[in-house]
Amino acid sequence: MFLISVLLNSCSYPHYYYSTNIQNVPLFKENDLLYGYAAASIGEVNNCFEIQAGLPLSGHIALLANYMAGGKDNTNYSVADYSHIHYFEGSAGFYTSFKDIGVFELYGGYGKGSQQHAFAFREYDGWFSWTWVPDGTVDMTFSKIFIQPDIGVRLGWLGSAFSCRLSKLNFNEINVYNTVYRKDELDLLKRFSTPWIIEPALTFRAGTKSVKGQIQFIFATNLAHPDLAFEEFRINAGLHFILSKKQEEK
Repeated sequence: MFLISVLLNSCSYPHYYYSTNIQNVPLFKENDLLYGYAAASIGEVNNCFEIQAGLPLSGHIALLANYMAGGKDNTNYSVADYSHIHYFEGSAGFYTSFKDIGVFELYGGYGKGSQQHAFAFREYDGWFSWTWVPDGTVDMTFSKIFIQPDIGVRLGWLGSAFSCRLSKLNFNEINVYNTVYRKDELDLLKRFSTPWIIEPALTFRAGTKSVKGQIQFIFATNLAHPDLAFEEFRINAGLHFILSKKQEEK
């Protein structure tokens, strides 16, 4: 029991270097004017706040944008241990409706983000005493290109959709400073810095015609390098609104 206690406490908090953002699934129809979504997103480690906006144009074309910020702070006794994430993306695509309630959309886009991590671990001093030890930092920037089809149904008070995003990541810069405990996982990320990620998602929303509560489940699979320290599941929940021409006339 003593050895197990030492092993459990001589460790560090996990850090992940990719957290998938909320998938933008507006389910546009021809009479829509504006779409928005604000939500909290929770993953295996990182917690974020995200906002989305969408603008349908003539010819069944739409423009979308998404911003994500958050991370995790495990700082103990003035020893820093945290992750900070900032990410923004824009996309454009095509939408069409069918059978009165069905919607199909296809979007492609580009995003850029940055991360800052500070590391620490617990070191056993003897006599059931542990000390938090700083273990360096890493700053990184990355970009993403992606394509995302989705198909769903949209009723007056209910909507749901299945989407599947295929993303190509590119970690442009990975600047490591004085870390020992995290060296292997960061070296692996430097070696495989352009992974492909497939991200299926399920979206459910319910409420009034213009404002609905929404929940979305996202799964992320690294197609070539599953050993990279990436989050594999995230869930988000928030408020979705859509403004239509009929509502504006009223």
